[in-house]
Amino acid sequence: MDYAGSGVDVDKESAAVKSLVDAITYRGRPTGDLGGPVLLPGGFGGVIEFGDSCLVMATDGVGSKLQIANELGRLEGVGIDCVAMNVNDLICVGAEPLAFVDYIAVPETDEEVHAVLGSSLSEGCSRSRATLAGGETATLPGIVKELDLSGTALGWFPRGGGFTGERLEDGDCLIGLPSSGIHSNGFSLVRAVLERSDCSLEGRAPFDSDHASRVIERFPDSSGEITLGEVLLNPTRIYVDPIVDLFLEARGDGDFCTEDSIKGVAHITGGGLSNLLRLHETLGWKITDPLPVLPEFEWIASVGEISSLEMYRTFNMGMGMVIAVSPEASVQISDWLGRRLPGSRIVGNVTSEGRIVSHSNPEVVYSSY
Repeated sequence: MDYAGSGVDVDKESAAVKSLVDAITYRGRPTGDLGGPVLLPGGFGGVIEFGDSCLVMATDGVGSKLQIANELGRLEGVGIDCVAMNVNDLICVGAEPLAFVDYIAVPETDEEVHAVLGSSLSEGCSRSRATLAGGETATLPGIVKELDLSGTALGWFPRGGGFTGERLEDGDCLIGLPSSGIHSNGFSLVRAVLERSDCSLEGRAPFDSDHASRVIERFPDSSGEITLGEVLLNPTRIYVDPIVDLFLEARGDGDFCTEDSIKGVAHITGGGLSNLLRLHETLGWKITDPLPVLPEFEWIASVGEISSLEMYRTFNMGMGMVIAVSPEASVQISDWLGRRLPGSRIVGNVTSEGRIVSHSNPEVVYSSY
């Protein structure tokens, strides 16, 4: 099985996005005009001029993970997912989240559903240290058949303080931060695997879900063994703590790192490890000591007979973020992150051997995003 066969063709999506980019217009010029574009590599967030600061915006949704949540009637984590997918993108350009707005589309209004969503969105913003500034609810019978949820996050960084990947050099070290699970992409393929497996979402997970780097956030009224649905719906990890604190330490010329120590940040979401290629036009990435693969990914690969190449292009595989840092500061930064988020550690390095991502698994090599 593969992602394209389940209805999502990553290559076609990339081509479609490029056609959208060709139509982008700007309010001002990148010369200090309010609202003028700040052109940064990576494309994880849109950056605009704002006086002595730069504002960053990101927009995303929960995707087809919502179909599993809707099927189970368990929406407690989807607001966290929605916030996470946005603020984690803000972090990739060096931004600190400020505020979030949501967009909820439903076939019919339901006060209880909105109460659960409001609580979940609030929790996501709390974990992000951001204000839940409002949003929009649209009741669209005939257009939407079940709940859909998306949102937009606003962040900022001081002028000249973005982490863009432009300063990357051969030999820079890669620090991987563990994920909490599948996060919020690849669920079209997950649902295809579920159908093949004949496993019940309400039944016991068909693998040992325990892992040192994460906790399964159980449904409020759960008891007994962890279910497959709880594992698949485990909320997306929000990396504001510790990554934004690392930025603040660096910008304050901290004891163990400075702004020059941090070279780039990549969110390992849709596109998997190929996301690393977004940060530089010529340099490559070598993952020599990957973080452990979470058990749900091993189960998905086994049931779906999915290749390693496809798995690492579709899912985070246990590593949700990567930070590239200077080799001189790498051990101290890695140790600091590991104390804040256990399981974080050095996983590889930047290379000048061509613009490719390679992995300790020889099947996993990417030359395009």
